[in-house]
Amino acid sequence: MNQMVTCAEMKEIERKANESGLSYYRMMENAGKSAVKVIIDKLQASKNKKDSVINNINAVIFCGKGNNGGDGYVAARELALKGMDVAVIMADGNPKTEDAVKNANIVLRRGIPVIDAKAYFHVIPEIVQASDLVVDAICGTGFHGVLSENVRACTKLINETCHKNDSSIIKLVFALDIPTGLNGDEGKPDTDSVVADYTIAFHRIKPVHSLAEAAPYCGEIVAVDIGID
Repeated sequence: MNQMVTCAEMKEIERKANESGLSYYRMMENAGKSAVKVIIDKLQASKNKKDSVINNINAVIFCGKGNNGGDGYVAARELALKGMDVAVIMADGNPKTEDAVKNANIVLRRGIPVIDAKAYFHVIPEIVQASDLVVDAICGTGFHGVLSENVRACTKLINETCHKNDSSIIKLVFALDIPTGLNGDEGKPDTDSVVADYTIAFHRIKPVHSLAEAAPYCGEIVAVDIGID
């Protein structure tokens, strides 16, 4: 699980797994569910409890339009099934990939609030302020270049709301695979990259997870299984 792969290698690993019968949809399902297990474990540890701590917990999931966002939609519905109050923020518009669209539709059918950041950004700060934890599922390995205006507004909000200037934690932030704003192979953090307390790497860690310049953004890194042999 600790073996490192580049983003291109991970894409090829997923392609071969899909051809061998583990569909992309199933990998997304497994990724979201594995992330939820980590989130609940870390939430319990932060409260120094091993029993249920999910009652009256508010979670906000920021989802991008690609497959990382799809992982976030799975995590959103799984957290809701566990009893959390969940809201989803579409940080970069509607989902575009087939599997992300499917999981977004499941979230909508289950009555979980989904808010378009571009159209309704003015309501999002209050939602994040009232949350106990935030999940960054915006870009993942798909980020290259510069954050879009809408995404940057979301990442800045996460950082400003969840951490004090002295870096102390106000609410937990979990990044799925890679914190938004980091290049998966080279790091190159954007000034508004998400500062996560935990980064949940899917299947294998990526080069960015070992870079010193990325460490302040990744926090503790936990690699999880998504069903690939």
